[in-house]
Amino acid sequence: MPNTPPSILDFLDESPAPPDGCVHVYRVDLSGDDAFRKSAEWGTLSADERARAERFVKARDGRKFVRCRAVLRAILGGLTGVDPRAVAFQVGPGGKPMLPHGPWRFNVSHSGELALIAVTKDVELGVDVEVYRPIQQSDRIVESYFTAAESAEFRKLDESARAEAFIRGWTRKEAVVKAQGVGLAGLATEFETLFGPGRPPEEFRRCEPMDEVRGWRLWEVSPRPGYVATLAVARG
Repeated sequence: MPNTPPSILDFLDESPAPPDGCVHVYRVDLSGDDAFRKSAEWGTLSADERARAERFVKARDGRKFVRCRAVLRAILGGLTGVDPRAVAFQVGPGGKPMLPHGPWRFNVSHSGELALIAVTKDVELGVDVEVYRPIQQSDRIVESYFTAAESAEFRKLDESARAEAFIRGWTRKEAVVKAQGVGLAGLATEFETLFGPGRPPEEFRRCEPMDEVRGWRLWEVSPRPGYVATLAVARG
């Protein structure tokens, strides 16, 4: 993949497809009416997806799922030239969703009221977005899922800086393991991403101090105030 940063843009029905060698990351606003069964998006979902939406205990979670999946179908339908309702998915390694045919690769993440959908051609990728928030027992989680060097770095941080640093480090780990289609517990301690120097800007930048991990190039961005996201893209 080129060294130019990925593009982050809001999804519109007329959103352009990413050119060859480029990555587009679409922002999807998940806010709206919790009566998701009456939404326009409901009709684009498959029977299995509707059943999944029905299983959510909280209506707001069903609404977010319906909105995100409908936009994903619209994006992939536009890229492949088929009706969004006819887009078919299959499960890849580690449960990673993928298209059964064609060059398009995608990955999805959501947190709070925001989802990100990353798409490109022929190259695997993973994306993770998180809203900044306090995480209980973050010290214990770092000890369990981060390397010894990362744990040592985390302990050196001021208490006031740890909450945001943890979220940044977590998104980096998640983006890499999602790109590979594996679970965080089984692999996260085998590679280092570190935590970064602070909140990233509104446009993608290379992760610091490590922008490449195990053959994955790492980019980060603040897609919306109060959020952080990491994109991992396999080296072409």
